[in-house]
Amino acid sequence: MKEKILLHICCAPCATAVLENLRADGYEVTGCFYNPSIHPWKEFKRRLDALKEWAPSVKLPVIYHEEYPLEDNIKMLLNGDNRCFSCFSDRMKKTAELASEMGIELFTSTLSVSPYQNHKLLKEAGKIAAAQYDILFAYMDFRSSYKRSIELSRSFGMYRQPYCGCVFSERDRYLKVKSPGQI
Repeated sequence: MKEKILLHICCAPCATAVLENLRADGYEVTGCFYNPSIHPWKEFKRRLDALKEWAPSVKLPVIYHEEYPLEDNIKMLLNGDNRCFSCFSDRMKKTAELASEMGIELFTSTLSVSPYQNHKLLKEAGKIAAAQYDILFAYMDFRSSYKRSIELSRSFGMYRQPYCGCVFSERDRYLKVKSPGQI
């Protein structure tokens, strides 16, 4: 029997290579799309729709959280010293909570494929969420598969976003400023 894992999915392009790796390692993968800080709403919708189009083609079951609580997320991003850590924490907590409810003892995230994310912060957020729900966060460094994710997403004709997601990361890309969660 394959070990079950709940995969937090930030977007379909990142999910491509991560799913390929997890399945090659023998995991039974279920996806979770929870990304309420993506801004603007049209960007959120594009990423959601890209995943909804691709996931059935690779037989990936996904639980979709389509709520868009803009005010709550801006407050969350402004609360604390590092908005990226706050965002990682929110997403990992929701994923851990869902995994626990589903009886899945292991979760991870497609965020670990990006060479632009701060993996130390992601690991910390995952461990805190896992401890809160008494399950395991499987940090897996998939950065070596980043180029493969680009190849796969292009072969599927997927939309590839030009920034992490929140209103601040969108601003930062235009100002050419490094976000606090980037390495």
